[in-house]
Amino acid sequence: MKLKHIALLATLAIANLTGARAQAADDFPTKPIRVISPHQAGSTTELFGRLLVPEMSELLGQSVFIESKAGAAGTIGAREVALSKPDGYTVLINASIQVMYPGIFKSLPFDPLKDFTPVGVFGFAPMVVVVGAQSKLTSFPNMLDTARANPGKLTFASGGLGSLPHLVGELVNLRSHANIAHVAYNGTGQALTDVMGGHVDILYASVASAVPLIKSGKLRALAVTSAARIDSLPNVPTIAESGLADFDVTSWYAMWAPKGTPTEVVARLNKAMREASGMPAVRERLQVNGVIGSKLSAAEFARFSAAESVKWLDVMKRANVQPN
Repeated sequence: MKLKHIALLATLAIANLTGARAQAADDFPTKPIRVISPHQAGSTTELFGRLLVPEMSELLGQSVFIESKAGAAGTIGAREVALSKPDGYTVLINASIQVMYPGIFKSLPFDPLKDFTPVGVFGFAPMVVVVGAQSKLTSFPNMLDTARANPGKLTFASGGLGSLPHLVGELVNLRSHANIAHVAYNGTGQALTDVMGGHVDILYASVASAVPLIKSGKLRALAVTSAARIDSLPNVPTIAESGLADFDVTSWYAMWAPKGTPTEVVARLNKAMREASGMPAVRERLQVNGVIGSKLSAAEFARFSAAESVKWLDVMKRANVQPN
């Protein structure tokens, strides 16, 4: 009888715990949600978050705020989220570099795929190939011709080793058989400054960060990375138009929660992201910044991010990008 009694109590305890978790997920959120950006304050990553978080706050009925935790190419902030309680109140916003960390670091304090639950995408955005206003590079084909004639002489900047702008540059090298040397920066801000100053030749930049400088005459756009031209730069050709057929790459910024976050909580956050993307004020912000809102569910994003990891880790391997 005692054993049966103990078993019954254990069963009841598990049922109560499961019920409490389900109720907590159903009530989510009951307090503010902290979104950790693992890069410097004012980064492009943070910009993408701010496109949606005001309306997400309205939809969720709780404050959603971004907190910068920069360092080690974003791994310090990402580690904090990985170790956080899996309840949806501490989440990560990061660029696609999140799924490329295995190709950047020999050892990591977390598994970028297994220790996180994919939630959703803040937005997709083409990149633009830019040079300084005084650059002698006049077009994308001219850039490639110059690079082939002078192997290793031209340089291209990115906001960090293993970032998508870095890997786009490596993919261009692989596809064109050119040799343009990579110069890694800790963030896009200084890279933009040095390209404008002529210290580095080329930058693969987000449209949001580059368009104001292009329109002010401080940068010149050579090509965009997407399959089609973009509304904010209608006269700038695509890379595919400029000699590398079928070239199509867009940057993306997304939200992850710690592993074990309840499915219902993930779905609630994902729904808020997708609904916010469709609100008039957000649509206007997205358009101004050359960003395409996401309609991906959490499950669709999980499959997409896993495929992106495989694709770009292969590019890193072929480009001989060595992890630190």
